[in-house]
Amino acid sequence: MRTKEENRAAIAEQFAPQRDKLGERFDALVDEISAVRYEYLQKRDKLPKQPIGIMDANAAEERRLNREEAMKWVLIKQKYGI
Repeated sequence: MRTKEENRAAIAEQFAPQRDKLGERFDALVDEISAVRYEYLQKRDKLPKQPIGIMDANAAEERRLNREEAMKWVLIKQKYGI
């Protein structure tokens, strides 16, 4: 898993084209996205791993985490208009 700083740097690089459009709000956008993504990765990594060939007992929990992160992304995109 990436560190918080590496995660933030990768997100800033991906959203670099939006820097001109957002101006001063760019750093706030990157911080919010970084926090959401890092929180998701931490929760996902804490799920116990199942051996290959066994039904994944964590599939429902992982789907719930994915939906939760997707909803947060929608709210952030609406907030910043991207």
